[in-house]
Amino acid sequence: MSAPHANARSLEILKPAGLEVALRLEQAPELAKALLGAMPGWPLEAVQAARSLCPAPSEEALTAWREANGYAQAVPGRAHPRRLSGPATAAASLIADLIDRLLESRPHQSGLHCAAVEIGGRLVLFPATHRSGKSLLSAAFAAAGYRVFAAAGYRVFADDVLMLSDDEGDKGGDKDGSRGQGRAPGESMGKPMGEALGIAPRLRLPLPSHLPADLAAFITAHDGVSDERYHYLALSDDRLAGHGERLPIGAIVMLDRVPGTPAPSLTRLSPGDGLLRLLGQSLAGDAHDPGRLVERLLPMMRGLPCRLLCYDDPKAAVERVVAGLADAERGEAGLIDSPLDEAGRCPPAGATERASAIGVPGAAWRRRPVEAEYPLGEEHFLVDPRGGVHRLSAVAAGIWRLLELDALSLSEVVALLAERFPTVESARLARDVARLFDDLAAAELIAPDVER
Repeated sequence: MSAPHANARSLEILKPAGLEVALRLEQAPELAKALLGAMPGWPLEAVQAARSLCPAPSEEALTAWREANGYAQAVPGRAHPRRLSGPATAAASLIADLIDRLLESRPHQSGLHCAAVEIGGRLVLFPATHRSGKSLLSAAFAAAGYRVFAAAGYRVFADDVLMLSDDEGDKGGDKDGSRGQGRAPGESMGKPMGEALGIAPRLRLPLPSHLPADLAAFITAHDGVSDERYHYLALSDDRLAGHGERLPIGAIVMLDRVPGTPAPSLTRLSPGDGLLRLLGQSLAGDAHDPGRLVERLLPMMRGLPCRLLCYDDPKAAVERVVAGLADAERGEAGLIDSPLDEAGRCPPAGATERASAIGVPGAAWRRRPVEAEYPLGEEHFLVDPRGGVHRLSAVAAGIWRLLELDALSLSEVVALLAERFPTVESARLARDVARLFDDLAAAELIAPDVER
């Protein structure tokens, strides 16, 4: 279904900076104002309607129009338009499509579902899924900076999507999305950077009823475009980073919002845990290759503090994060609520025993070729030829290296581990090695050695 005919008097054309895309807004002047309020840091050029009659050959149009009960947006490939109830919802839909086009136009970059806040000249990233509190946490940081910490430089870089790059100008890939220009797997990239899009924080309505009074007052005082579903914050330039502004990434904090949590806690995550969570929140347009994403994300996990924040009150969470990161920068551990969890960093014993799919314990197995290998802390990540990513604990990585030297049977590996771990029961070692061999064989990372 196409948009209704619109003459020049009822048509507005906006072109976002850096994209060969035009926003066609038909009979909806208030939607143009909504977009300007929702993405104040992303420049939008108003184009004369006459120019829209002969757009550039490479230019795409995203079209929306006013209807009796809201708005509609044309969706390529669909017979029916997308129905949108209010101006904030319509703006959010158009912005989401712009982000998709931006990712497609930059195959050498990735996006990340996260909030991102500048603290002391560096970015703290909060990767998380939808409805995990990213936007409210962004609002709480903006409120803290506005009220108390203006000198500390708290600014919102993102509340939903952040572009990732490095300080070498994104030399890690070509325009066709191929891997880096001669960079070996695991070779150091430039310093990881986050790039703002200039989009205001978008809060889902209704807001939680138990918000701290001062945070609720801040949200009310910074009322931007809104409807019954969404509420955009109207932030000044010193609280919201502009489109294309970049800063180095200083820390990664995963979010776990648990209603009723009495006080926020900040715990360490292993680099491997952090990498897997980042993979789950990564955006890469149409070229979503997990193997390539590992190559891009790995430098972020080396040397950066990685934490898990369990919280309910966003204001208290801000205070916890700021205190914990300051503590980490000093190299202290007093504000980290628990030590690094060792679970999952060696083959788990498992609560139940299962039969091995490997067969005869004396049968030998060899490694199969992989696309790439990446060490990360004590762990090891493998990228198989299909682009799948596999995580090995420290012990599993050691077994993987042994299989590179020679084909080995399950019983031979168990005997070697028994020398290394004399206090562990041999039955447990056998179960754990069988489970590892099962997993490696299922992933087609090992195969029977027919020569033995």
